[in-house]
Amino acid sequence: MQPRPVGASLVLAALLSCLLSAEPAPKTISSVEIVGGEAAIPLETRPGQTVDQARLSKDIKTLYRSGRFADVRVETVEDGEAVRVLFRVEPNRPVKLRKIDVIPPTPGIDIQLKPESEINNMGAQQIGANVRKKLEQYGYPFAKVEAKLVAVNTSHADLKVLIDRGRHIDISKVNLTGDLGAPGESAHKALKWSNSKTILPPIPGIWNGWHLWPGYSDNAVDYDVANVKSFYYARGYFDADVKADPPDLSTEKATLNFSVRAGEPYAIREINLFGADGTRQIQPARDGGFPARDVCKALLQERRKAERTGVMDFSAKIEVRELPDTAVAGGSGTRKWADLTATIQKGQAYKVGRIEFYGMHSFSDSTVRRSFVFDEGDPLDQTLLRKSIARLNNTGLFEPLTESNVVVRTPPGSDHADIMVDLHEKKMRHWLLSGPVGPMSVAGPLEFAIGSRLPPWGRHLIELSTYAVSLHFMLFPKPLAQLLPGFPNSRFIALATIDRPLLPGETFLSGFSIAPQLGWRGIAGGYVLSKARGFAGAVFARDRYETPVLPVAVVHTAEGGLEDGRGGVLYCELPKPRLDWARRVGGTATSLMFSFVPF
Repeated sequence: MQPRPVGASLVLAALLSCLLSAEPAPKTISSVEIVGGEAAIPLETRPGQTVDQARLSKDIKTLYRSGRFADVRVETVEDGEAVRVLFRVEPNRPVKLRKIDVIPPTPGIDIQLKPESEINNMGAQQIGANVRKKLEQYGYPFAKVEAKLVAVNTSHADLKVLIDRGRHIDISKVNLTGDLGAPGESAHKALKWSNSKTILPPIPGIWNGWHLWPGYSDNAVDYDVANVKSFYYARGYFDADVKADPPDLSTEKATLNFSVRAGEPYAIREINLFGADGTRQIQPARDGGFPARDVCKALLQERRKAERTGVMDFSAKIEVRELPDTAVAGGSGTRKWADLTATIQKGQAYKVGRIEFYGMHSFSDSTVRRSFVFDEGDPLDQTLLRKSIARLNNTGLFEPLTESNVVVRTPPGSDHADIMVDLHEKKMRHWLLSGPVGPMSVAGPLEFAIGSRLPPWGRHLIELSTYAVSLHFMLFPKPLAQLLPGFPNSRFIALATIDRPLLPGETFLSGFSIAPQLGWRGIAGGYVLSKARGFAGAVFARDRYETPVLPVAVVHTAEGGLEDGRGGVLYCELPKPRLDWARRVGGTATSLMFSFVPF
């Protein structure tokens, strides 16, 4: 009796079984150690677990992103039948900055770091990434930037930023093609990043006008794809799709083509909003149209409620559920109908922990802290935080603060968040050369000024560092006495002034500019005019801490509530006030009126 041949599949199965049985089983972890650094960073890998490569990879990234280490490695050491996991780290020791070299010097690139500031390798890499991002925004899509620290001694280093800008590319034309729907060419106004800015309007048949074209960047194109899609969503075109065709970047002028497929607008049967106070309905427009303004207003109100309680993470979503025409009373059979459901999701609420300021040398902590409109222990209201930063910017004592200067840290397992503000004091000395745009009789005098802040003396008494002494040389179109009674009867005057910017909490003791040599009348007049100028500027100026845009996810749901993959983002923002044009006109008129004030 001859043996029967064994099938190939059985042989392969047997070989795989032997290989798997020969592979050692994952070992249990007896301990986890961070060698060479602090052990206070929470890791996913813990004693009692088995070795998992995915968790180890995440922990390496966690340690590196903490900013404390320049290098992170992991290894396992046999410990009987278990293993010890060792994360070997090299501390990212900061050094003091001696100087910054930008090679070659590049317009628009100004790194705000003072000598003796602390910096490490990760900080240098971040600076390089920010410089490259800024160059891309300026229209240099192929820019290369290398930022590195060059040691001078054991405690100091120079920061060298090597820049290769590459070719500059402008966007010379933007086209919208395809099915543009009822909005048609008006969708161009949704292009905020790639469209030109009109400086002077054209004269038909004579002049094409003066247009300022933006520089090309991939981010600008991506942003405007999302903006155009949001434009159509706001008008009920929830099936709209927008894509950008690859541009030709071989020349210095690029043409962008956005392909649009608008589809048909939806008629809305009902809109339900699940908010913090329960469910409420928002009425569709009379013709069944999507009331984007009402929906966005309601969602922005929900976010504001959440911010007042200290919620930092807030998101909103609109679900579009298409209906058969037979489900709608009075359906015409020619329109697409849908029900909309708006939902919100809130993260943890935080209270303000420590508020710390870095980079101050001439000013006291109390002077800066008075700009903040909340205290430690209050709910962390992001609107109030933006308002506080705007008040601090308005003092003019520091370089303009942006979001990158404010860090909010939320320790794991805590309901308190620490706020750290990185400040950069303006230079003590300053100078100014200004002249009128147009006739002096309309637009003000020709002026040259030079001055300096006072030394940081008397911090706890009169805070001398918040005062500045300036010398002004001005040429007026007419003798000043004809414009402002009580002032010298001369077209040319020289004035020494004492200035102090408006500081929160010191309404009457700050925000003035006086000229002592004009006597008590001049001092009183200067004080009153300074206050009037500040008051008028506050009335007509727009708040810098305006409500930011709220991105709302728009998704399509089918039967059972499952998303079908279609969707995008609707950007909700508060509409401009009806009298916004009057505010701008009033601000311009106020600036012209006070341009004749000699201080």
